[in-house]
Order: sequence, then C-alpha cells, then structure tokens
Amino acid sequence: MSTTWTCIGPVLPPALDGLGVEVAAFRKVSGAGYRRIEPATLDIVMVLGVRTQWQVAAPSEAFGTFQAFAAGLAMQPYEVTTPDPAACIEIRLPPTVARDLFRATLSQTDGIVDIIELLGPDAGRLIEKVASARAPREVIMDVVRVLAARMSEDAPLAKPEIRWAWRHIAQTEGRTSIRALADRIGWSERHFTACFRNDIGLAPKAAARLARFSAAHRRVTQSGDALASIATDAGYSDQSHMSREFRALAGAAPAAVRRTAGKDVAIRGETLVV
Repeated sequence: MSTTWTCIGPVLPPALDGLGVEVAAFRKVSGAGYRRIEPATLDIVMVLGVRTQWQVAAPSEAFGTFQAFAAGLAMQPYEVTTPDPAACIEIRLPPTVARDLFRATLSQTDGIVDIIELLGPDAGRLIEKVASARAPREVIMDVVRVLAARMSEDAPLAKPEIRWAWRHIAQTEGRTSIRALADRIGWSERHFTACFRNDIGLAPKAAARLARFSAAHRRVTQSGDALASIATDAGYSDQSHMSREFRALAGAAPAAVRRTAGKDVAIRGETLVV
C-alpha cells in the first residue's frame, strides 16, 4: 500500500542558506504503517519525530526505537519503520556542515545515533517541543532557529581544503582522482586522506564510491534510462558491477530499486515563510 506525505520546506536563515542544508517537515496523510529501506547517502540525515517514534536498524542489527536520531555516513542501507499516523522533521546535512553542527563527525562506525548524544542541552528542549507538537508546521521554524544558532556560535571546524574537496567529489559524482585532489590542494595523498577522514568520517575513496552510487541511484529511480547505460555513465566497469554496488548500498539490485521507487512515498510540497 502506498503512503502519501505532505512536505513543508522552510525558507532558511542566512546562517544555513547556501550550505547544502535541506530542512523539511513531513506528515503522512494516507496509508498504513510506513516501512522504507533508506539507501546509503552522501548526507548526514537527522529525523525528529512529531508525536511519532521510529524504529531504525542497519542490516543484520537489532532495531532501536528513537524519538529523534541521526544516521551517519555509512556504506550500507538502513531500514526505517513507524506506525500510522506519522510525522517528522527531516534535516539533511553535508558532512562538513554536520561536523560544525555536532562538533564531531558521524561515520560508518557511528551508525544510528540518538540526537541527545549529538546536540547536548539543546536536544532535550527541542525534542520535547517537537514530540508534543500537534503538527510539523508548529515547530519546523523552532528547529531551524536552533540549527542556525549552533552554526553561528563557533568558527567552522572542517578545513577549507576538505570542504572544497568534498564539494568536488560530490559535483563530479565520484569521477575524480584522489591523488589529483591532493595535488590541487598541495598536500601529500597520505596527509590529504588523513585530514579528509578526520573532517568527513570516511576516506576520500569511500566518499567517491558513495558519490558515484548516489548519482546512479538517482538515475535509476528518476529516469527510464537503460541500466547498462547508467552503469557506463556512472563509471562502473559494467552493469554487474553496478548491481553489486546497489545490493551493498541500497539493499536490492537496480531493477528492484526501480520497481519500488515512489511506491511507498509520494510527496506534495509547500513552503513555509516566517
């Protein structure tokens, strides 16, 4: 059974605007309980439940129940379920921005993390307000203001060279030489890799792998292009190589991912201006 969500996206304040941060509130308006396999992604994803608790788990792991959680960069998918009705506020952050927001990186080893562990004193007040809201619209700007305040408190932690390298990897969809990036910055490849891992939470080669997969996943789910063509354009050696990556990072082969795309979530959007 399909699930339809309404989506509210706020106008972001200057402290967040232009950084690649995406904030949206979702409210389920039809359908039974929600279950979705979330593929590996280039973003750090935060979810704040509005009168809703979420069960989350990576493959082969036990489910944890969260009012609010963050999913770190991981080379694997994870499963999210919640009963009907459901609502949440979702924040997507580039890892360089997440490092500034949390004062730490979120990597493969961190997995799913309770927001309280990341935001400290800000988290309890925010989660309580979000959890008791009647609808996402009531609190989405409260969430935005807390994030903006944290971003403006201290100087950025991620090195500017690593911010540039991350953007380059994302923009080129992983089709870039790590040695060439290090040379452009003027660092040794070893030093570049160590700094990248410290600021991002993944090695640059793993980040390039995620970027390549994300580009291929977007085309598989949003176009009718031949899978072999997508594999070639994304830089995979062949379609079998892409299929192996999809099983590892999306939990299913590309054809299965395409068949189920859009069947569990159909979003109607509106913008909230305050």
